[in-house]
Amino acid sequence: MIISHKYKFLFIGLPFSASSAIIKDLHDKYEGKTYLSKHSLYHEFKRLATKKEKDYFVFSVLRNPMDIIVTSYFKMKLNPKGNFTNPKLFKENGGHITRSQRAKYNFIKDNNATFQQYFLKFYKKPYDNLFSLTSGHCDFIIQYKNIDKDYILALEKVGISNPTPLPKKNKTIGKDNDILFYYSSDVRDRAISVFGPFMKKYNLDFPISWGNVRVSSIDRIKYNLLVFIRKIIKWNFSRQIKRKSIAGTIYGDLQRKKD
Repeated sequence: MIISHKYKFLFIGLPFSASSAIIKDLHDKYEGKTYLSKHSLYHEFKRLATKKEKDYFVFSVLRNPMDIIVTSYFKMKLNPKGNFTNPKLFKENGGHITRSQRAKYNFIKDNNATFQQYFLKFYKKPYDNLFSLTSGHCDFIIQYKNIDKDYILALEKVGISNPTPLPKKNKTIGKDNDILFYYSSDVRDRAISVFGPFMKKYNLDFPISWGNVRVSSIDRIKYNLLVFIRKIIKWNFSRQIKRKSIAGTIYGDLQRKKD
């Protein structure tokens, strides 16, 4: 999360949605300052914000979840920074790597699992992410597929003259650009069931070659129920994270700078 008192904006960074690149750019060029943790949500900001800050321009990024899951698979498969094997980063030790994430990592590693094997094992319920807790508070949503254009537009909306393009950061290595390579025919029906309610709610597109995708009423009901439960848990039982991100990460290093 990044706040700028000069330009009166709040950026809510969501996982796997260019948050590191945007956070660094806002910090370096537009007097953005770190606020709470990297992926803190609006309800956490609202508990601490002044009346004036609550009127700031809020924006975030929406990314196709089919792409997010492929990216997360490669993060685990490659484990480039050793995050999934470093006990200091495990959640029970005060870090951010959950037991669920480690179970996924171990499955991929122990079985040399393909994306299709990984997806079928771990994705059975309707998909949701932190965007569902964020979108209702935003004044503008950057579409990830149009991120270059939309990022400039967001900056212009807060009164920044001649904003510069967003530098590219944290590009996932090894990920083919063709989403159909990963969501092959053997996982297509599962993908529609898992992603369908989220995709339809936020007007995201399945691959064109899949034609007119129909989302079942049962999957919609399951999705709405899971979203409702998640909101109740997040709003009422989640603890505010006060720890700093680890040194050596973009957000962690920005938190340690003296602004």
